Amino acid sequence: MEVILERILNHPLLSFALALLCILLLFAVLKGLIKLIIIVLVLGALYFGYISFLQDDFPLPEVDEDLIEQWDEWTEPFRSLDLNDTFSDLNKTIKGFTESPSEE
Repeated sequence: MEVILERILNHPLLSFALALLCILLLFAVLKGLIKLIIIVLVLGALYFGYISFLQDDFPLPEVDEDLIEQWDEWTEPFRSLDLNDTFSDLNKTIKGFTESPSEE
């Protein structure tokens, strides 16, 4: 490996060709990324234009707040009041497992 590096560094024309090849490869990768970014931006602009153009013809439905309140009342008994509940680990498959060292 060191011999190859030494040969490359000793020949300036070969070093120049490899540097040019690296620059061209980097340019090709950046060109592909820029093209991808431009395509995504154009598609995003088309989507938002489509949404704003058809907003008058197809408006979003109005939200029925009474229905939301009914669902809220219906689900209230099933919701936890404390969202920071911790559940005890009941996996006691290890023999001799105790809750604290003082129980032994």
